[in-house]
Amino acid sequence: MFKGLFVLTGVATVLGATVTLAQTPQAQTPQAPTPQAVSTPASGAPAAAKAPDSLSVFFSSGSATISPQGLAVLDQAARTYRDGKPIIMVVSGGSDATGTAATNLRLSQVRADAVLQGLVARGIPIERFQLLAKGETEPAVPDPDGKPEARNRRVEISWR
Repeated sequence: MFKGLFVLTGVATVLGATVTLAQTPQAQTPQAPTPQAVSTPASGAPAAAKAPDSLSVFFSSGSATISPQGLAVLDQAARTYRDGKPIIMVVSGGSDATGTAATNLRLSQVRADAVLQGLVARGIPIERFQLLAKGETEPAVPDPDGKPEARNRRVEISWR
């Protein structure tokens, strides 16, 4: 089985893919998690006073369309950029293990590109990005091949 990691830096369109950002509400799959900030403080205390270390945009199965909740996450990421001016924003796409590894790698590329395009549209310069496509290689939670796992259909946005 093919598994891989695809990395692009400062590229707006991945392999010629055209991605449309949803501007109107889209139907959501019931198992899709709500977009949320992901923060892991070293102290184990709640991160209420601290900005999150990363944000996640979740997708429906087989889709790269950003939901209205995902668009709100992009707005939060843009505010984080404006407030902190990180040197690099890392946009890392992933997928669950439904389908072939090659298909999942491609889908993770298109998802990461959709998020990248949304952040560039919000005023973040393209040269500030590192784009990663991980396919099913680094799941957020374990998912046996062929079993859908909504938490793995995500793009994580982090910065440094």
